[in-house]
Amino acid sequence: MKKHIRSFASITAAVALLLVSVLPVAAHASVPDGSKVPSNSGAVIHVRLPHGCGDAAITAVEVQLPDGVVGAKPELIAGWTSTTEMVPATYTLYGTEYTERVGTITWTGGPLPDGQFLDFGINATFQLEPGEYTLPVIQYCGDASVAWVEVPAAGQSHDDLERPAPEFVVVDAAATDGHTDGHTDTPAATATDPLVYVAIFAAVMALVVSVVGLRGGAKSKR
Repeated sequence: MKKHIRSFASITAAVALLLVSVLPVAAHASVPDGSKVPSNSGAVIHVRLPHGCGDAAITAVEVQLPDGVVGAKPELIAGWTSTTEMVPATYTLYGTEYTERVGTITWTGGPLPDGQFLDFGINATFQLEPGEYTLPVIQYCGDASVAWVEVPAAGQSHDDLERPAPEFVVVDAAATDGHTDGHTDTPAATATDPLVYVAIFAAVMALVVSVVGLRGGAKSKR
């Protein structure tokens, strides 16, 4: 019986460690400072990439900007080169009329190892109504790639998707306490991966079973 208890405890602990080890891989691309982007104002947001393509390092990042995001400029990041692709668009910014905007920003360089993360900053004016918006991202790792472009269907949530596009939330400018100088102050809340809870539960069970086994062994020696 004691052997079975020890075996079960070992297996449970091994499962817990395995789950914890894959948590970084399960993490999604996100916009960590995108919970309070002011409507019709300037702000800086960042796209965070938490891991590579399997074990392969990231060598390029492509971010697709939705309609209404205008005057976009990529952050200067050491070791990376940025390029922009223009798309047709009609809008007015600071009194000047434009017929095109930056539709895609691409960074190439690095590489960014799988065990590290990096934030890619975008400074832009968000001529958008309050609401939730997606920011499709594709990361390239040499010949491999991961496309964070999935959008929830009716009845789905962001967490239901395997490769969800990062989201940001546009709010009324008054809700940002008047900060419209190109910076947001409140970081986005990040959802806890369900595997975290599974790993914690498995670890607790391993501890409980181990304690029971030790007590049973102590009693048998009396």
